[in-house]
Amino acid sequence: MEAGLELVRGDIGFSAAHFSIHDGRSERLHGHNYLVRLWVRGAVGAEGTVMDFAALKTVLRALCADLDERMLVPTRSPHIAVEETPETVTLTEGSRHFVLPRGDVVLLPIVSTTCECLAAHLLGEVRQRLGPGEFRLTLLVEETPGQGASISE
Repeated sequence: MEAGLELVRGDIGFSAAHFSIHDGRSERLHGHNYLVRLWVRGAVGAEGTVMDFAALKTVLRALCADLDERMLVPTRSPHIAVEETPETVTLTEGSRHFVLPRGDVVLLPIVSTTCECLAAHLLGEVRQRLGPGEFRLTLLVEETPGQGASISE
């Protein structure tokens, strides 16, 4: 028998600043209170579960804590130059320059800090931390209520 688990809790998320570039136009620096939701589909095991909810919550909370109250920076964007020192991160996008304390920045191996890219990144991290298994994951990153993106394996 196959079942689906749903982990949709108001206390799993993070607050972060970012800007994205759409159609050659750069957004202003702004932030969101992101919510992260996870669905797991798989076979019900001998103990009557697909997966332990506690393990899922632990992984998601740890990932969200790493992003919380930080500036999210995509390191694979063709539009943003990133220079890093032990003390600072400097971003150059067009005529804009940001110099930020290194501890306030999370450098992400993505092309943009859109919900789509954040969801794909987090899904990969969840899979890596949970390890291989006979289950499929879907992860949603919501930047405001009712507005977000989901990625599935």
